[in-house]
Amino acid sequence: MTYLFTKQGCVKCDWVKEQVDLKSISDVQVMQLDSENSEALALLAYYECVALSEKKLPILVSDDSRIITSVGDIKNYLVSRDS
Repeated sequence: MTYLFTKQGCVKCDWVKEQVDLKSISDVQVMQLDSENSEALALLAYYECVALSEKKLPILVSDDSRIITSVGDIKNYLVSRDS
């Protein structure tokens, strides 16, 4: 499973979601970070990205546990998965 960690009001997060048809990629799950979503927070901690998320979003964790934070690289990775 690939996870895309985002938060509401994040311009870069919204840009990625607008550029890629995430619904067409079956193994990508968008995880909205907020105090209500304990699963997203737990996964963020599991992948040791809590400190990173305080500085930079979005964060993509690929199925091979690679961490990608550049919006251009995230878009390219997701587009390659969609084709």
